[in-house]
Amino acid sequence: MPFGTPTAQAEPFRVPLRDGVRLHTQVYLPPSPARVPAVLIRTPYDTTHPDTLLPDIAARLTEAGMAVVTQDVRGKIRSEGVPVPFTAETSDAWDTLEWITGQPWSDGTVGCWGNSYYGCTAWAAATCGHPAVRALAARLTTTDIGGELAHRSGVFRLGPMAEWLTSTWAGRANLVPRLDWSVRPLARLLDHLPTGSWELPPAAWALTPPAGGRWRRMAFGGRAPGHGRVPTLHWTGWYDPFSTGQLRDWRRARDTARAPQYLIATATDHHDDVLTAHGRSPDHLTDPLAREAMLDRTLGPVIDFFRHHLCGGGGQLVPPLVRWQGAGTRLRAAASWPPPDAEVLRLHLTGARAAATAGPEGGALSPRPGTRHAPALWDHDPADLVPATDGDWWRPLLALPDERTVERRPDVLTFTATAAHRPLQLAGPARLVLPVTSTAAVSHLVVKLCDVAPDGTSRRILEAPYRMDTGGPSWHRAPVHLGDTGHRLETGHRLRVQVASSCFPLYLPHTAGPEHPWRVRHAAGSSQRLLTGGPDGACLELTVLPGTHTRPS
Repeated sequence: MPFGTPTAQAEPFRVPLRDGVRLHTQVYLPPSPARVPAVLIRTPYDTTHPDTLLPDIAARLTEAGMAVVTQDVRGKIRSEGVPVPFTAETSDAWDTLEWITGQPWSDGTVGCWGNSYYGCTAWAAATCGHPAVRALAARLTTTDIGGELAHRSGVFRLGPMAEWLTSTWAGRANLVPRLDWSVRPLARLLDHLPTGSWELPPAAWALTPPAGGRWRRMAFGGRAPGHGRVPTLHWTGWYDPFSTGQLRDWRRARDTARAPQYLIATATDHHDDVLTAHGRSPDHLTDPLAREAMLDRTLGPVIDFFRHHLCGGGGQLVPPLVRWQGAGTRLRAAASWPPPDAEVLRLHLTGARAAATAGPEGGALSPRPGTRHAPALWDHDPADLVPATDGDWWRPLLALPDERTVERRPDVLTFTATAAHRPLQLAGPARLVLPVTSTAAVSHLVVKLCDVAPDGTSRRILEAPYRMDTGGPSWHRAPVHLGDTGHRLETGHRLRVQVASSCFPLYLPHTAGPEHPWRVRHAAGSSQRLLTGGPDGACLELTVLPGTHTRPS
């Protein structure tokens, strides 16, 4: 990808680090000649590239009276050094903060802001302990690099991680990834990446347990993230892949906080595409009006937050600590998340046997469990993996794929509820308890919760994998945590649950045996059973607002 063009509104600098490496840095100053606070943004995605929108973001922040410092991280774009993710971000942030506070325009205070990876660099700046850091706005990111960024529920995020490592960390420039998913073993996908100075080489990402100490040593210089140390705005999207990790960061910071912790959760994906009441929004990277609307939507609360915590309370910060929205609705305030009045709605997976694999409609989702057990059976074929429906991991709301393309497969179980008589507002975590068996020593479940429109179109709300290490004939009750959502199910729409054993290449598929799937050339198949019906059969638990559903008698 070609580098962007520096803007005349920013003054360029080379910021020296302790080891002699110099980082390309741009400073945007407000019109005021007074000393001002700064907002620091450090990214590997090119501070000058139009897709990052950083010049537009800087213009709005400087208009609000703050200086903005944008920086290409070590080894990327116009910065010196070797490109390696995570390892040096904490020390490089400290050195940059030292440089900022020594500038004649600085009042000695800094706020850190960022999305995705540069949300991680913002966390690194807050973690380094520099006294200048007074506020943090972290969006669409997570501090749990091993457990939530590289993996989900113990299963490696193959497609997103292989493409991200290839496109961002293969060299100074960013690349358009073109990967051959038929390659075996899959480890060959990352053979071309440099490994010399990596704390955790790319080929080891899939092999390292999510909670392993190597992840902690790589991320934040081995330090624990500074949860709760400074006022923090945690901003997630219901359709962002890292939503579960970001909510965990917010809860950890809230519970240990020495400073206010705010949560905003919106009906958006990783690139701030928004799900509206009528479907997807226009592409803000190609539509100028959509870009302005996106900047208004995403920067207004951030500017208020920084004004309040950096500029002496001049912003119009909304008092509630939690704000959230469903598709097509405005942000609503709550005292906590889930909202205090939320309650649990339990639906049971019933009527399985052959019906569950007969097509999209499948078995039933019922408020009553039924009286008889009805096991559903399906096979996992490693030569015919269930394909992921997303063409872009980061922007699913642009395409809104129809899940019926996989729900017609015989290796995908489906269970569908009756149509909603009034809108059903989901407002909190969703989880399933699935009694299953597998002939494989190690197997996966991939579960989706979908919104089925009156015309039959099936759109994903939540999804999650589950790793099962207990093969054999005994029933294993798998607790599958789908994550949180504020999705609104409209009148006439139906809920649907999908259960499969793969979602390729989104997740690294299992091999059915002890061999690691990253290295194996030929995997074995397996057969699975799901127990439905009866009081101990499979069930779905949703968190909903009262008055938006009918309680079973």
